[in-house]
Amino acid sequence: MANIIANKNKNGEIISYRIRVSLGYDLNGNQIQKTTTFKIPPHTTESKGHKMAQEYAVEYEQHCRGYSTLRENMRFSELAEWYFQNYAPVELKESTVYNYKSQYENHLAPKIGNMKLKDITTPKITELMQSYTLNPNTVKKIYVVMQSILTRAVEQGFIRDTPCKHVILPKRKRNKKPVMDEQQVKAFLNFLDTEKWDADLKTIVKVLLYTGMRSGECLGLRWEDIDFENRTISINYNLADIAGKHFLTTPKTESSQRVIGMSQTLHDILTEHKAFQDELVKSLGTKCTHPEMVFTSALGNYRDRGSVYTSFKRFTKGTEFETMTLHQMRHLNATLLLNSGVDLKIVSEHLGHSGVEVTADVYADVLKSSKMKVADLISLKLA
Repeated sequence: MANIIANKNKNGEIISYRIRVSLGYDLNGNQIQKTTTFKIPPHTTESKGHKMAQEYAVEYEQHCRGYSTLRENMRFSELAEWYFQNYAPVELKESTVYNYKSQYENHLAPKIGNMKLKDITTPKITELMQSYTLNPNTVKKIYVVMQSILTRAVEQGFIRDTPCKHVILPKRKRNKKPVMDEQQVKAFLNFLDTEKWDADLKTIVKVLLYTGMRSGECLGLRWEDIDFENRTISINYNLADIAGKHFLTTPKTESSQRVIGMSQTLHDILTEHKAFQDELVKSLGTKCTHPEMVFTSALGNYRDRGSVYTSFKRFTKGTEFETMTLHQMRHLNATLLLNSGVDLKIVSEHLGHSGVEVTADVYADVLKSSKMKVADLISLKLA
C-alpha cells in the first residue's frame, strides 16, 4: 500500500501530500521506490483534500505496478552483466556465449554500456547500427546479441517492451560472385585430384562439396556416425573452437542434427580415408587422443578449422580457384541440387536449415535463375 505523508506550510496548513510506492527489491537488494506529489486544490477542506490524496495514491500505485519500468535507470552494462551471469550459461551453447560476449565487449559496451535502459530507444539503436563501419552481416550479428539481451530484460520485468522493433539495419550486400557451373566444379575436382598436396585436406574439401555440410560438422564427424553399409552420414556434432580449446557440441540448430545420404563416390573416398586414418592411429598408439574422429591432426588431436582454412588458401593460391572458400563448398552443393530441380524443402533439410524460408532467402538468386529456366523450357515445348 502506498505511503502518504502530508506537507504543511508555515501556518501548519496541509498544502500537498507526498506519495511513495514500494515496488520490491532489485538484484542488489536495494529497495525500488516511486514517489510523486499530490497538491491540494485551492479552497478544499482538509478532510476532503486527504480523501482526494488517498484516491490519487491508489491510482498512482496501480500505475506503478502495472505500467512502470521497474529498472528504467539500470545501465545497459549492468543488464549485460546479469545476462551473461544468469541467462547465457543456462540457455546458450558455450560457443554461442563466447561469440556473444565477444560481440558485446568489442562493439556494444564501448558505445552504449553506460546508457540507461530508458534512454535506449528504437531510433537510438537504428543510429547505433548505422554508425558501424563493418560488413552488414557483422552488424546483424551485433544486433542479434543486443536483441537477445533486451528481450531477457522484458521477460524479467526490467523494461516493459523491447526497443528492438522496427530497427533499420544496414542493407546486407548479396554475394554477387558468379556461381560455378557443373563444368567448373568438375574442373575443380580434377584440380584436387591432380595437384600434389595434403591428401587429408583434399578429402575434407571433397566431403564438404559432396555433402553440403558446414566445416564444423565435417570436422565433428566420428566413425560411428558413418554407416558404410546403408550409405548414410549422421550429423550429430559440431567441432567448436573457443580460444584454442576444441570440443564437440551439438550442431547449430535442432534441424541441423540430421541424416544425409552418401553417394558411391563419397563412400569410396571415405573408405580410402579410413584405411589411411587406421594406419595413423596404429602408428601413434596411445598418443592418439581422438581415434574415434574421422579427421584428426597429424598427432591424433581434433583437427583445427583455422589450420584447414589456411591450408586450403595456400593450396589454391595463384590458381583460378584462389577466391574460393571452404564454406563455398556448401553453396556449390546447394546450387547444384537446386539447378537439378531438387525440391526446395528437400534441399533445406539436406543443408540442415531451420526452415525453408532460410534456404529461399540464401539462394534467392539461384531460385530466380531456376524459375527462368522453367519458363524458357515451357516456351520451348510450346514453340
